[in-house]
Amino acid sequence: MDIATEIERILGHSVLDPFGILGVARNCTTDDVKAAYRSKSRQIHPDKARHDQARPAFEKLKAAEAELMDDTKRVSIQNMMAEARRELSAEWKAEVTSGARRLEDADETTSTFDDAAFAKYKAIMIDIEWRRRQKLKEAMAAQGTAAKKEEEATNEKRQKRQADKAWEDNRDERVSDWRKFQAKGSKSKKSKTKKAKQG
Repeated sequence: MDIATEIERILGHSVLDPFGILGVARNCTTDDVKAAYRSKSRQIHPDKARHDQARPAFEKLKAAEAELMDDTKRVSIQNMMAEARRELSAEWKAEVTSGARRLEDADETTSTFDDAAFAKYKAIMIDIEWRRRQKLKEAMAAQGTAAKKEEEATNEKRQKRQADKAWEDNRDERVSDWRKFQAKGSKSKKSKTKKAKQG
């Protein structure tokens, strides 16, 4: 396969299908993944391939290889794909039973079934990703609310400290004003008392 065709093939695959990107079987081993990656990466490496889409294709290939070299992720993807196949098989059998699908059209060994199973797998993965993002969004919103409450409490404490400090800073002035008031009040009392005695 020539470089341009291989780059287009890789870019044409969904990121949800690392097996298709690398061109390996769904039940592949890590040795199969290594061999496929080595072969394809040499062919489309951006330093060697003179193609404007070589870099994105190479990055996609590298991401697929990393995903499938991780045993946990590979097994998880394989299990999700197997689950999608089981669900689709059950749906098609129910359609055959109800008469909505002919028995010949429910053959699980065809490419039609494989394509439909992969579409179901993608739908499941998109749903999982959507739910993950919703939970993340809710968590971020809760964090934001908590952070806002904490900020409000901090502001409230700061304002109270500032008010207390201002009250303390003005203490001498208040005491002085009170003493002046008291002194003025006692002078006027004395003068009233004198007038009352004279009169």
